[in-house]
Amino acid sequence: RYRFVQFGGECLRLMRENEPYIVIDSETDPRTSAVRDAYRATKIRSVICVPLHKGGRFVAAMAVHQTRPREWRKDEVDLVQTVASRCWESIERTRVTRELKEMDRRKDEFLAMLAHELRNPLAPIRTAAEVLRIKSPQASDLRMPTEIIARQVAHMTALVNDLLDVSRVTRGMVTLDKGEVDIREVVDSAVEQSRSLFETRRHNLALDLRQTHAVYGDRNRLVQIVTNLLNNAAKYTPEGGRIGVVLRQDGGVVEIAVHDNGIGIREEMISRVFDLFTQGDRSFDRAQGGLGLGLALVRRLVELHGGSVAAESPGPGKGSTFTVRLPRSAGESRSDPHPAPAPDPKLVLDLMVVDDNADAAISLATLLRMQGHAVWVEHEAGKALRRAMEKSRLDAIILDIGMPGMDGYELARQLRAQPKLAEVLLIALTGYGQAEDRDRARAAGFDHHVTKPADIGELTRILSSAKMPLNRNH
Repeated sequence: RYRFVQFGGECLRLMRENEPYIVIDSETDPRTSAVRDAYRATKIRSVICVPLHKGGRFVAAMAVHQTRPREWRKDEVDLVQTVASRCWESIERTRVTRELKEMDRRKDEFLAMLAHELRNPLAPIRTAAEVLRIKSPQASDLRMPTEIIARQVAHMTALVNDLLDVSRVTRGMVTLDKGEVDIREVVDSAVEQSRSLFETRRHNLALDLRQTHAVYGDRNRLVQIVTNLLNNAAKYTPEGGRIGVVLRQDGGVVEIAVHDNGIGIREEMISRVFDLFTQGDRSFDRAQGGLGLGLALVRRLVELHGGSVAAESPGPGKGSTFTVRLPRSAGESRSDPHPAPAPDPKLVLDLMVVDDNADAAISLATLLRMQGHAVWVEHEAGKALRRAMEKSRLDAIILDIGMPGMDGYELARQLRAQPKLAEVLLIALTGYGQAEDRDRARAAGFDHHVTKPADIGELTRILSSAKMPLNRNH
């Protein structure tokens, strides 16, 4: 049990002046006369009280006392001051750590919401551009602006995805879906994803993929690794430059080397190129912008696969090489014994699009109708449920998740609870694209989860399965 002792105005004055307050005997010290009863009640006879200042201001104090008179030595006063300072530093570290964790949590929540809010407007922009491309394939005056829109939407989407990915990877929230992966197929897919960038910059791409080996990893993440390296090479290589990819084996390790003859890397930057938010030359002739996240993601994803990545450069203007080393798989690559059938372009479906964003819903419905499908649009979950129950035939429903009132998860559960709708293909089309969002979608009864802005080819392939048996336990 502790009782508060008011040491008096003299103590407070010294604390503010950053001086220690020392009492040898409270019974004889004139400064304690006004509060002597309090000293006696707590049996305090001698005191050292030292101040703690922060930013030039008195913020706290620490006191040591005894029940008998004592002549305090200077080294004892210094020791109390040192202990007080270290205690305060510990308190401050704890406070700062707590604040940083809270800021980190809020940052992650903000990034997730930012991605959702950015994906919502990107979706109708991409869809509208696709409508223009399909509706006026011969209109040369529309071809260039629609291609520009498509490229810039893809670029913004990639930036949003990088922001979310780096947040999740740094927090250890990425789970790899590992299996036997042919690394040559990984490179082929990455090259295809980066091809438009190479063509725009007129880069010469050389591939040496004669050696092909399997690794045990997450195919999508491995493609992301190589794509980021290719995009980085394109970003820092002038127009008409050379970029190459070489596959080779070194014992039990598979190497993927991406080299270029671009602007190179200064020696002092080599050790920092994989750090977050690090960028190279910020001159005006850089091919692309960016947030400095691509290579940081590469390193973290490679390390999750038990591998390593290194950068080399002879110096500025002499190009660079990035080499990924991954453990070679002990087994052989396995192909799917039951490959998915190719999409049927003549397939005509009865579809419903449900999204409270009118632009997104109407533009997507327009595109789907141009593909020959019959499409109904609803902007409210309750109305969508009633319309679905009234329809005599419905092949697939494309649902937004973040709707007011009843969200997409609850609507999916209610749709699945209706016997006549139990086998309807349910597609979540949403700005929420993290792993936990996909898990929630599966648990609610969705067959597919597509992140806005949707790739039209991907959506077409998904819709082609509407006439095929579904395996919702997959």
